[in-house]
Amino acid sequence: MPSQAFNVFNRRKKREVLEIADVFQDINNRPGPNTKYSLLNGALVLLISSWEVYCEDVCRQVAAKIHARPSLRFSQLDEKLRKDLVQYAGNQYKGNQDPLLEKVAMLPDGGWRDLLADRLNDYIPDFNTPKFVRQRGKDLNGLFRQVLGIKMSRAIEEFVEDEGLCERLDAVVTLRGEIAHTGDAQAEDRLSPDILRQHTASFIEAAAAVDVITHQEFRGKLGFAPWQITQPIRDALRQVARDKL
Repeated sequence: MPSQAFNVFNRRKKREVLEIADVFQDINNRPGPNTKYSLLNGALVLLISSWEVYCEDVCRQVAAKIHARPSLRFSQLDEKLRKDLVQYAGNQYKGNQDPLLEKVAMLPDGGWRDLLADRLNDYIPDFNTPKFVRQRGKDLNGLFRQVLGIKMSRAIEEFVEDEGLCERLDAVVTLRGEIAHTGDAQAEDRLSPDILRQHTASFIEAAAAVDVITHQEFRGKLGFAPWQITQPIRDALRQVARDKL
């Protein structure tokens, strides 16, 4: 089966968002102007919140899979991730305690697994804007770098062959922020049920791509699969990506 995070996002949260779109359509299935746009606005906030939870949870699951594999060696990790962990460990060393009690001493043997989990746990608490790239503050590329060492936005766009996809997803997250802060979207950004369904499909596809890319990273570098690529993943992807599985 796919990652547990994908199952929750694809099965439960997607259904909840699409049900709200259907309710809006039923209410407005009559002559006259549409009303109750707050339903669509709320559905978009739910969609982006669910996307954020997916990204955080899938990273936690990656860290847990690595931690539970005692045969893994530090040298098997992505080179960028190894460098980041060494830097993280060094930054934690204050020089006023026994070095053997500091984080840098966790790198030998299997201590790096705990260090990887600590680093992720330090990153997540104030991560609250699930964009791939932000000018200031934490972003999704930084989140996935905590456990994989790769630039996830580039990997997704190469996998689905859609340059600019992640920038468009980030724009929808920006719209979520506008709705959350003002209670509504500008007239030119006003949602419709079809647009909401398209956004939902796009974020579900991005999550499916993350599951596949993570699976490939594990198989190629760590020598085992964290989960399986099953039909729900394939169904969420466009044909050019399915052909690569």
